[in-house]
Amino acid sequence: MKRFLTILFLGLATLGSTTAMAQAKFGHINSDELLSLMPETKAAQGQLEKHNKELESTLNTMLEEYQNKMAEFEANQKLMTDVVRDSKYRQLADLEQRIQEFQQTGSQSLQQMEVELLTPILEKAQNAIDAVAKEKGLTYVFDTSKGAVLYAEDSQNLMAPVKSKLGL
Repeated sequence: MKRFLTILFLGLATLGSTTAMAQAKFGHINSDELLSLMPETKAAQGQLEKHNKELESTLNTMLEEYQNKMAEFEANQKLMTDVVRDSKYRQLADLEQRIQEFQQTGSQSLQQMEVELLTPILEKAQNAIDAVAKEKGLTYVFDTSKGAVLYAEDSQNLMAPVKSKLGL
């Protein structure tokens, strides 16, 4: 009898969780593909590429100047006095430091520009995903390109009761 009641209880519990799962509706989207189709993304990528080319051009000019000065220094250093050699060496070190600083600030500039250009595009895409999910009555929308949840209905946060259960 106990075995029958246990099986019956497990059956009802499974039926209840299956019913709850049946009520949940899932959807998915490839956000990378969606973003690639948006004209705003293409325009932003064009601006980023242009900015990157400008940075690369300036960096190449600086590197060329460094290489020329280094070649001149190496060719003439035996003819230089110690004072002149030290001065030229410090100039090369300063130029090398400026190049490194330019690389760092250029990279930061490019990242900042990317955030500024892509944030409104990502928000527009997310708002559209949210709207469609609500219209279709979906509980969750998964991003197949990243394996992430893009949309979820409000649900009960279990953090407090689980922490309590664990005595945390």
